[in-house]
This record gives sequence, C-alpha cells and structure tokens, in this order.
Amino acid sequence: MKLSFPASPGVALVVVLWAVSLISAAMLGLAAILQGQLGQEIAALQNARAMLAAESGIQMVLNSQLLRADMEQACQQLNTQLASGWKVPARFEVKTEDFRGEDGKLNMNALLLNPDKAQARRVLQNLFAGWEVNLSTSSRLIDTLLDWVDVDSLTQASGAETEDYVKLNLSGPRNAPFENIEELQRVLGWREMAKEAQEGSKAVRALSKFTIFGSGKLSLFSADQDLIEAVLGMAPNGAANFIQARLGPDGQAGTQDDQVNVALLPGVSPEILAAYTTNGGEDLWRVTS
Repeated sequence: MKLSFPASPGVALVVVLWAVSLISAAMLGLAAILQGQLGQEIAALQNARAMLAAESGIQMVLNSQLLRADMEQACQQLNTQLASGWKVPARFEVKTEDFRGEDGKLNMNALLLNPDKAQARRVLQNLFAGWEVNLSTSSRLIDTLLDWVDVDSLTQASGAETEDYVKLNLSGPRNAPFENIEELQRVLGWREMAKEAQEGSKAVRALSKFTIFGSGKLSLFSADQDLIEAVLGMAPNGAANFIQARLGPDGQAGTQDDQVNVALLPGVSPEILAAYTTNGGEDLWRVTS
C-alpha cells in the first residue's frame, strides 16, 4: 500500500522563513562577535598609543639635558600625530612651568599635621598675604584647612566641621590627611582664596604651589621665591637675591649651573634652614601627560 500526502505551501513557507531567520541570527551573532573583537583591538591600540604618550612625558622629565623649548616642540609634534595620524581626540601637554620636584612645593599634610600649629598659621598667612589675598579670606581658610585634617570635631575660630558642610550640601571634612592635592578645592574658603590670588597682580595659580608628596621639607633648589619667603618668615622680596643667584651664570632655571647659596638668605638661622628646608638632592617627581 502506498500513502501520499498533499504538499502544503504554507508549511514550505514556514520552513523557508525559519531557515532565513536562523541564517540571519547566525550572521548577526557573527557580526556582533566581529564587532566586539574589533572594539577590543581598537581599545588595545588606543591604550598602546596612550602609554607611548605617557612614557614620552616621563622620559622628558627624567632627561636632565632636555631643554624646555625641546619639550614644548616635542609636545607640539605629539599633538599633531595624535590629531592627524592617530585620530585620537586628546592633547598631550607637559607643563614646563611646573617642572620641579615635589619638594619644590609646600607639603600641606606635613605643614598642617605638624604639632606646631602656630608655624602652619604663620607660613600660610605670609604666603597668602604675598598673593594679595584679603586677610579675612586667608584667616578663614587656614582655620578650615586645620579642621579638614584634624581628627576631632572641634571647630577652629573661623573653621568648619561636618555640620557646616552639610548645610551647603557638601561632603567634608575628611578629618585625616589629604589624599590628593585636588582635594584642597573641597575645603570651604579655598575657592575664594584661589580666586583672589588669581586676580591679584601676580596672578598666582594657587593649586600649583602645594603638594602632599615628598619629604615635607621645602627644596631651596627648586621652590619659588614666595614659598621660600613664607616658610622662612622672610619679608617680601627678601629672597630675591637668592633666587637671582640660584639661576647660575646662564640665568635660566632648571639647568645644570643652578646653585644654592644660603648666605643670600639674610636673617635666617641654620636651625630654621635645617628644620624646614633642604638643599635639593633626592626628590620625588610627579608627571602628568
């Protein structure tokens, strides 16, 4: 006996549609896999390029023979390559005016956590006064800085503790040492001080003057004049001759003929120099590129 079934066009159509769907799904899956692999390759390539750019910045700073003009030229060349050759939406910049070890800046943790709070107040008050910051602005900031790092909840005369930050919907204070230098900007009163310093005749970029790294002593070999005068309690321009002589015969900072002559720091005792400064030597460098 032979059995036969009539062909059904509807079943055939369903089978075809199912096959097409299966093939489409397979193709979409393959495309997704390829897209993912391509994205990983692009990310790896961009990461390699970023590492090369960062390494370039490190090598620039570590090469003591490289002049600042050479560094600026190298930055321009790298930026051209990033923009045209690599198609990377980023810039490479080495800020040559900040080329100094961390000991060339004022260590805020070392200063504020020192048991001698009067010394911290004197140094910061002298520094802010030299930047033409209003006395009330600087006094309040010094108090809020001390409150930020101390472990208690007692408020300095013009300071700020947790409730003061909560009222402004801000977080703080840490009641511990600063974890990064940018954290200074979270301290109440900092922005007002930085604004006044920037608008003064010297147009000071306040954040660039401070650090949380290094030995805690100020390097006479690389520190700015205003920091040296503030730390050593000197009058304004009291370290001008020292800075001029430090440049050496070529008159340029950061070159091999730079020298430190403490005899040009009048009125400063050897004990003060030993306690708060260093003549250079080993230092810690921080590079951002």
